[in-house]
Amino acid sequence: MFFSYYSSLFQPELVTPAGERRSQWYGVSLTPTAFFDGREQAVQVTHPDSFWVVYRDQFTGARAHNTVIELRLDSATTTIDSQQVRIGVQIHPTDTTVDRMTNLNLVGIVYEDSVPYYSLLRGDTVYAPLVVRAVIADTWGVPIRLRFGTDFDTVLTTAVRGWDISHVGVAAFVQDTASQAVLQAVTRYRLID
Repeated sequence: MFFSYYSSLFQPELVTPAGERRSQWYGVSLTPTAFFDGREQAVQVTHPDSFWVVYRDQFTGARAHNTVIELRLDSATTTIDSQQVRIGVQIHPTDTTVDRMTNLNLVGIVYEDSVPYYSLLRGDTVYAPLVVRAVIADTWGVPIRLRFGTDFDTVLTTAVRGWDISHVGVAAFVQDTASQAVLQAVTRYRLID
């Protein structure tokens, strides 16, 4: 799972404070930059049509990893209206390993799948993909404590801040903030079909 975090030096209209802090946490200075599983910086891709060709091996490798949790978005509570975005998250621990994990955060991301901006380099309007608009709660999400045999359900919310809600999608992931590893991630490409 990856998202584009943009530098305020290049596209200030695409930057959020939480996104900027997460970029700094990762030591990112290029724009945009993608990370797989929270740790592995992806090769820079400038043309969206080439994503699959370049990232295929990383996607395949990530799918082969076993995880200690199952993460789902609850379709009944994952919604958007003109005022608020809600992300219903269900976490099912599948291994006792989670009992010893103490640095876990649930991170909710609200993004727009296509944001227009004027490029001085091209002298034209271009579209930025998967632009992070909000990290719910704060930069690092919500600290959580998971236990094997006990499901964790919650709803994360944030106000709509002038986004084009027809282009808003959401994601949620559980991340170990000590290692930066993402244990599991889910996304809903657009909330309004």
